[in-house]
Formats: sequence, C-alpha cells, structure tokens
Amino acid sequence: MDPSRRFPLPPTTQRDALMAPTAVLLDFDGVIADAENYHVAAWQRTLIAMGWELTDEAASPAAEMDDRPFAAELFARRGLDEADVDGWVRKKQELTVRLIRLHPRTYPGVAELLHALEGRARVAVVSTTWRENVDAFLEAAGLAEAVELIVAKEDAAAPKPAPDAYLVALERLGVAADRAIAVEDSPRGLEAARAAGLARLAVGHRRERGEWVGDARFVTSFEDLDEVLGQLGLPDRKPS
Repeated sequence: MDPSRRFPLPPTTQRDALMAPTAVLLDFDGVIADAENYHVAAWQRTLIAMGWELTDEAASPAAEMDDRPFAAELFARRGLDEADVDGWVRKKQELTVRLIRLHPRTYPGVAELLHALEGRARVAVVSTTWRENVDAFLEAAGLAEAVELIVAKEDAAAPKPAPDAYLVALERLGVAADRAIAVEDSPRGLEAARAAGLARLAVGHRRERGEWVGDARFVTSFEDLDEVLGQLGLPDRKPS
C-alpha cells in the first residue's frame, strides 16, 4: 500500500471541525488482530526444531514481548548464551506470517468500524510489530483498502511506551495531535499515546476495565458500533 495516499474527508461544519478527530490511529495486536495465538504457536513450532517442547505457560509472554528479548531470555535460561537469537527470530517471523495468512482473526466489529470510518476520518495502524505482519493480516482479512498508513516496528526508533511510533504517524499524516485519537489495548500503548499528546480510547475485548485504562475512554469491544463512534468523537454515522 502506498503510505503517501490520502483519503479525502467530506465537508464539515465549523463545530464538527473543532470537535471531531480527523484521524483514528489504531494499534494492531490486541486491537485489530486477535494475534496472541500467532506468536505463541509460532515460537512453540519454531523451537520444536531444537527439540524443545515449550508449554503454553512458558510461551505466553511471547504474546506481549518483542521477539528478540523473548528469545534471548529463553535461551539464557537454558544456558545457551551463544545461541543465534536473530536467526531463530527470523525463523519464527517466517512462520508467524504463514499463520497470519492462513487464519487472519479480527476481533468482532473491526471490519464494521473501519467501514464506518471511511470518508469520516483517516485511519492509520500504529504498531510495534513488523510491517510484514500487518500487511499480511490486512490483505488476508480484506481490510487493506480501509487503512491509509501503517507505522510499524521498522519505522520508530523506540517501541511503545515511547511515543515515537505515534509521532511518526502524526508527521506522515500531517495531522496535529489534538486532531487525532489513538485506540489501544494495553497500558504501554496508552502511555505511548498519552506521551504523544493524543486522546485515547482503550478497548478491552477480553480484558476487563481496570487501572490499566487510567484516564482514557473505554469500550468493552467494537461490537456496539454507535458506542464506539461516540467514544471516538464521531457520534453520527455517515449516510449509508
């Protein structure tokens, strides 16, 4: 997808222009993609080649940790200080992409939300995962055309909770922080958005509201589209 492509917005009243965001910046893993099992299963299958049977419990941190520190920590616990961490990360990444293409699992309501945002707000994915994963998922799920910009691991100097990825997205979109809102599912992501000066909407999906939400807005899922649009500051649906 051409990241320089721009999606035109419909005319707005002065009140709408002051109140409504012009860009919605969505995290990927845990917001759009139900991706936990991809990372866990990919590491388990990759390490079988080393004769390891990694339990679900031992593999579960892979759902939230970056691949390299996860692998380095795992190998260090086994006393394998000279292991080719980068090589095993590459093998795991290749398998992750294959799994994504075979079974792109979106959370309920994602497709409907992206469709509702068309022509009303510019949409970007801002993620700490590899661009290859995001591209493969959006293409396989039939959602690629709904996303204008992807900012991935390769694009930011530091991962969340640093604000770098969000700052890159704002710069590439040419949108001020006070005209955009971020959608996140974790305290690290919410902190990154806060540090970038963004309004924040936390989505729980399978996670209950708690201290991790802080002062962000909150929805339990994307299934109630009217509620989600209202929390985004876009309460009126576009004409169908």
